[in-house]
Amino acid sequence: MPLPFFIAKRHLFSHHKIGYISFISIISIVGLAVGVAALILTISILNGFEKEVKTKLIGFDAHIRLRLFYQESIDSTQFVQSELSKIKEIKHIAPYIHNHVMIRHGNETDGVIIEGISESDIRKTLNVDRFITKGVLKFSTDNGVDGIVIGQKLADFLDVGLGESIYLFVLHGANIIGNRPRIGRFIITGIYDSGIADYDDIFVYTSLSAAQHLFNMGNSFSGYQMIVEKPSNANEIANRINETLGFPYHAITWNDLHSNLFKWLKVQRIPILIVFGLIAVVAIFNIVSSLMMIVIEKTKDIGVLKSMGVNNRQITLIFLFEGVLVGIAGTILGYIIAWFIAWMQMRFGIVSIPKDVYFMSKLPILLCWKDFLFIGLGALLFSVIATVYPSLKAVKLSPSEALRYE
Repeated sequence: MPLPFFIAKRHLFSHHKIGYISFISIISIVGLAVGVAALILTISILNGFEKEVKTKLIGFDAHIRLRLFYQESIDSTQFVQSELSKIKEIKHIAPYIHNHVMIRHGNETDGVIIEGISESDIRKTLNVDRFITKGVLKFSTDNGVDGIVIGQKLADFLDVGLGESIYLFVLHGANIIGNRPRIGRFIITGIYDSGIADYDDIFVYTSLSAAQHLFNMGNSFSGYQMIVEKPSNANEIANRINETLGFPYHAITWNDLHSNLFKWLKVQRIPILIVFGLIAVVAIFNIVSSLMMIVIEKTKDIGVLKSMGVNNRQITLIFLFEGVLVGIAGTILGYIIAWFIAWMQMRFGIVSIPKDVYFMSKLPILLCWKDFLFIGLGALLFSVIATVYPSLKAVKLSPSEALRYE
């Protein structure tokens, strides 16, 4: 075992004349562990929150939607489908209808957005099926009436349940005398609960044919929904589609539809990480104070070592090893604390949050080995940097001055 490392270990973990110094060393390790755990948990919560929000939003928005400008309908054209099929990154293409209607049950009426898409396509492009809590994702019924899937919040407002009938009203042109609104009767076959109020309260889903009949669109539809291999490449693929098809076609991505939300998620990372990073900074100062106390207590020992021929480089290595030992111990303890708290939250959901505000009922956590690696290396680096000043003070001690009063 190298002499500097042996002495460093004895300095940190052996009995001191001033018992307070041993306590300070422990506090330094615990403080660093708390800082490491706080940073890991903070980043993990931000990652988990972002992933959960993206998963739910993508579940109700295809990766890319192709529509015409001015919300005009599209006729089934072989040209568009053939051009889209040339893009290998696109896994699935599905025609759909997106429009506004009024929904009514009993004495309650509300405005909603209806999406018409075939039952087979919706399972490939959207994840509505994942959030079904009552009934099933089904657009047909035994008595021949079209089925519909609505959100739990909307169902509560309408005071309606599975198997009950609701009516949809298309009010376009209803203000013209003699032009009555089109009315469609549907039976609720499924109720979903995503936790996103903007969806649960507004979006309803039925078959493409039922929506075409309701809006008297014939074989036309609003546009195409597309699923790509990598959602992160959606913007690039959408740009290629726009360049290929040109006006009046317009492709938008799931990221475009929620750009403000994702910008907010990115911006919030900086101040949050700064605040929790200050905890780690306090831990670094604790390491400096701990090593300075060791220098003060071990003044005689440093003088004896120098008189025996220990050079300045070895003295510097002693304190360098002490910083590394504190960094390793604090980092490992921080890893354990972070992992344990994360496991408790993921297993039991100890911390709950308002579902209507945050799109989820419990605080999400997503652990990533890269976060552990970078934060651990950062903790070790700053622990070593914290040894610079104490080692300089120790190196400047002369043997004669250190032993003068001994």
